Amino acid sequence: MSEKPVTYRELRNTPSKVFERLRDGQLLELVADGTTKALLIPVNDGDATTARDAWQRGRALLALARLQAKARREDTATLPVSEITTEIRSSRKARRDRETS
Repeated sequence: MSEKPVTYRELRNTPSKVFERLRDGQLLELVADGTTKALLIPVNDGDATTARDAWQRGRALLALARLQAKARREDTATLPVSEITTEIRSSRKARRDRETS
């Protein structure tokens, strides 16, 4: 992480300085009200699609790590495949229901 976070005000008032830091390859924290709200990442050669794909893969890995940690805490790490399949189907249905609402 970068040493100095970027404030919303800095991004609004002096975006060229923020872009310069991104050009230098820095990962920047965007801070508002003293809390990190987002990460600003450099996009090499304007290839936003690859950067977005990497971000989505990273989110999936984080979600998997959280699920694995929760399974270990709740001692459900050894569920049979049938129960895992049922849970996956239930989660997918809940997501579809949320998306159609």
